[in-house]
Amino acid sequence: MDAIVADNLEEIKLLMQKHGVVKASLFGSAAKDTMTAESDVDFLVNFDSGLSIAEYGDNYFELIYALENLLQREVEIIAEKTLSNPYLIESINNSKVSLL
Repeated sequence: MDAIVADNLEEIKLLMQKHGVVKASLFGSAAKDTMTAESDVDFLVNFDSGLSIAEYGDNYFELIYALENLLQREVEIIAEKTLSNPYLIESINNSKVSLL
């Protein structure tokens, strides 16, 4: 896990919980500790299934904004339920590190 995430891990977890995330993993270069100056930080998440569509959307975008402010990096959040490409799923599974 890259230092940018490790150093902010508790705050990341709090932000995720505040925004309705019940399960989260880090994946990609931040998980493999191979980040470069241009790398973003990738998270795979599951939101609380009780959220309305409006709450889901609000939490999704507010979480991205909060994480980008905290980490000073672009952040990508992928909801696990949206994954269907088996190659992407395999790639994510090969590098993911559980956070929540």
